[in-house]
Amino acid sequence: MYGWRRHGPVQRDSHHARASPFHFFSLERSLQFARKIRKNLILYAMLPLFFLGMKRILIIGGGYSGTEIIRQLVLRGVRGIEVELISVGRYFENTIAGTEVISEKLRAEDLRYDLQLLSDYWGFSLTAGRVTKINLDEKVVKLENGEREYDVLVVASGSAPNFYDVKGFDLALPSYRLSDFEQINRSLKRLNKDRPGVIIVGAGYVGLEVAAEIMDFFKLSGRKAEVIVVEKTGHVLPGFNNEAARRMTLEALSSRGIGFNFGKGVKRIAEGKVVLEDGSELQSDLTIWSGGVKGSELALNTIGASLHNSYIDVDEKLLIKGRLDAFAIGDAAYVAIGGSVAQKMAGEALEQAVTTARNIISITGGQKPSVEHKINYSVDFPKVLLSLGEGKALLIFGPHYASLGSTEYFLKRRIDVEEMMGRFPRA
Repeated sequence: MYGWRRHGPVQRDSHHARASPFHFFSLERSLQFARKIRKNLILYAMLPLFFLGMKRILIIGGGYSGTEIIRQLVLRGVRGIEVELISVGRYFENTIAGTEVISEKLRAEDLRYDLQLLSDYWGFSLTAGRVTKINLDEKVVKLENGEREYDVLVVASGSAPNFYDVKGFDLALPSYRLSDFEQINRSLKRLNKDRPGVIIVGAGYVGLEVAAEIMDFFKLSGRKAEVIVVEKTGHVLPGFNNEAARRMTLEALSSRGIGFNFGKGVKRIAEGKVVLEDGSELQSDLTIWSGGVKGSELALNTIGASLHNSYIDVDEKLLIKGRLDAFAIGDAAYVAIGGSVAQKMAGEALEQAVTTARNIISITGGQKPSVEHKINYSVDFPKVLLSLGEGKALLIFGPHYASLGSTEYFLKRRIDVEEMMGRFPRA
């Protein structure tokens, strides 16, 4: 394990010396010569740290990309740096598998990892707090209860639910964090009437998985519900360019009794109903908002950064445009390289973390960052596994391929749960 709290040469175990094959060296002179070489090697290895100084790496956000950067630095054995992670919450949350908390196929606690425990394993400093402002010109990060300076900054603060200024949005349950999925589960249990009405706003990835898990919840409890998905566009999965996948998804969910209302957005949410843009109303005992995300408020409060639709604009090295010491990655960033735009996906966030870690290593070595990122999950070539309930998932690979079945679900569970949580040391 590599830790950044302990610096300097590490005490090594002594080894038995073997006599030199040259007859003019005595055993004593051989040992003296070996000790001298060893001492000089240690000094030479430490020279870059004396000249460059300790580099302070400040990472904002304890999600997929923020934790993966630290993991990459640990795996690569980087020395001579101080790493601090600032996180609003104490836990990493594996939200891509979180919808199954609704149907109780998974427990939320199995999808969380204690960041304090992780800091003990990996040797970084953890600060629990909310960043309120970043000044890239002054290289200062302000928190609610203090501020931090940095040599290298990584903004990995994620995104936030986008309610599009819909009136009464606070009457709907969000579907963004693990705690949201837990709340949806509790709310479903409190619906005592026969065949309650549930409205889900948004037919994107999360909205459809929420709808499928709600149907599984009622099926497992021996009850029925009327579930309707409202989507402003004319089809499901508006963010995924694959007509076959859209058709298969709509057919699979419709066959389970899920209704769809296309072409009209939500104007207002009120007690017991959802009012659409054309004035029509849908009765609802429980309304869930899965209407998309936007850049975090921190992006708007980052002085010196340019924004693209509320996301921080970055270059091909994932540096904030115009900067050589500040990165933005994951859901916090707008990444467009070579005509491709990166999707807001956990897999892409992990890949961006690898690129960023490699560039941080260059900076700590006194060089300019030179590693250009290659987008692996692009908008024009979607790659995703979508759970449709009942032990089945849809695989989307590119604009033309889609398959649905239990094998795809097994693959999704392996990637989203086992591999994603397997990145961390076992407690």
